[in-house]
Amino acid sequence: MVIFSCSPRAEKSSNTAAIVGAFKDGYGEADVYYLYKRGEWENYRKIFDESDEMIFAMPLFVECITGLLMEFLESLQPKTNPARIGFILQSGFEEACQLRTCEKYLEKLPSYLNCEYAGTLIKGGMFALAIVSEKNRAKMLAPFREMGKIYAQEHAFDKTIVSKFAAPERYSKATVFLIKLLKPLNVIAWKVLAKKFGAEDKLDKKPFEI
Repeated sequence: MVIFSCSPRAEKSSNTAAIVGAFKDGYGEADVYYLYKRGEWENYRKIFDESDEMIFAMPLFVECITGLLMEFLESLQPKTNPARIGFILQSGFEEACQLRTCEKYLEKLPSYLNCEYAGTLIKGGMFALAIVSEKNRAKMLAPFREMGKIYAQEHAFDKTIVSKFAAPERYSKATVFLIKLLKPLNVIAWKVLAKKFGAEDKLDKKPFEI
């Protein structure tokens, strides 16, 4: 199988790449290609044409796919040989409902390329993947490894399994109340995190405001 990692970030700083690595460990033998390597696109187009089973993995960007992936897709021609395309869609937003608009688009996308849709694995709350300890990072990635094993057997993402995997669909009222209650602490936490990543200005600064 072929997996295209569609994040604009390089592997070492990409949550999508980490997820792809875990999924591949569970799946078994697969080739992974990174779309941010634009110089390889001509070769990637040949790989797309020759492959019969593919997965495109990506972060959610403004409720839809990354511009990088859109640009690559526009350079492709519909396939003449049968093929299946599945997707892995991850987001920093924890509620699965935040990813549903993009999921609807992905359901239709393979048909434009004369391919069969193999389902979309969605999961929110992945922002923390880049900042948690190695132990917690491994814990967050373990479910993707298990999904890789399932995909190797089924060659598709089952809707029922995906829905359970994607939970929570929406925050409960109790969770929303707790989030509001902890908002002052969250502001402090974001400031500490921003400083850790080298931010020099205030988080509410509006440099483009007239």
